[in-house]
Amino acid sequence: MSPYIIIFAVYLCLFMLIIGYRHYYITVDERKTFMVLALAWATSVFFGNYAFYKMGIMSFTPWINNLHHTFVWIAICLTSLYMLTRSRMSIWLISFYFVVFSFIVKVVEKQLFGIWEHDHFFWIFKGNWAYIIGWSLMDGLYPFITKFGLRFLSKFINGLQV
Repeated sequence: MSPYIIIFAVYLCLFMLIIGYRHYYITVDERKTFMVLALAWATSVFFGNYAFYKMGIMSFTPWINNLHHTFVWIAICLTSLYMLTRSRMSIWLISFYFVVFSFIVKVVEKQLFGIWEHDHFFWIFKGNWAYIIGWSLMDGLYPFITKFGLRFLSKFINGLQV
């Protein structure tokens, strides 16, 4: 079986843990906010991953892996997770979900594609597990950054749901 089918199945399973179980949905009024967040996060992380690789703080992620990781996992799955839970759960619980789900995705991507291979996290913590756990913890900042980012962007983009 193709590793791409497997990773998309993992993305779908994690996505359905929150969305399918809770029967949440994005309202018509929230669609613009969803699109702005998905595009902002996907493009910034897509190019940020390469910039971080060039700075030596991330391992290289092949373009196809970076593309599906950022535009499927981050743009669709994580943005949906944020949008669907932001008014229903505490930001700390949402952050916890982001950390756990991101850790699972990174471990699976590591096994399937050989990515997420680096020997340190910001030169502070040594070892590949420190690298994977560190970036998973960083993904837990998504809800906080998004909350404040939406407040800022709503000054320039009409119709965002803050």
